[in-house]
Amino acid sequence: MAVGMGTGPRMFLRNVDVEGAGFEYAIFLHASGHRTECLCQLGPYLEGHHGFAHGGAIATLIDHTVGVCALGVARMSVMTAKLSINYLVPVPVGAVVVADSRMERREGRKIFLSCRVRDTKQDTLYAEATALFIQAEDAKAPPAACP
Repeated sequence: MAVGMGTGPRMFLRNVDVEGAGFEYAIFLHASGHRTECLCQLGPYLEGHHGFAHGGAIATLIDHTVGVCALGVARMSVMTAKLSINYLVPVPVGAVVVADSRMERREGRKIFLSCRVRDTKQDTLYAEATALFIQAEDAKAPPAACP
C-alpha cells in the first residue's frame, strides 16, 4: 500500500458507500510524527467467519495505521515492504477497536514500526504486528490533505 497518494472517494478504506458497513475510522498522528492511533468500527461488509471481521480487514487497518505513522516519520511517500501480523483473538463485527502504531527505529530509508489492535477498554489484545516501510527513492512530499 502506498501511503500519501490516494485521497477522496476512491481511497481504498473509504470505498463502501453504505455508512457503517465498512471501515468507519478516525486516525490521529501524534505531534512527534512517530506514533498514530486509529479508532475504527468494523462494519458487516468486513465479515469473514460468521460474526467476526475478516483477517484481511484487520491487516488493512494495521497497514493503513502503520503507513500513516511511517508517512509522519518520513514526510515523504512510503510503501509497505513487510507486514507480519499475529492474530490473537477474533474481532467481532461491529466492534470498535484502537490500533496503536509507533516507530521502533529508522535506518536510512527503512522505517520499522509496530502496531497493536485492542478494544477501547484496552482489555483485549486482538492482534499485534510489525512492519517495515520504505521511503520511495523518488520520494515527494505527500499531498496537503495527508498528515
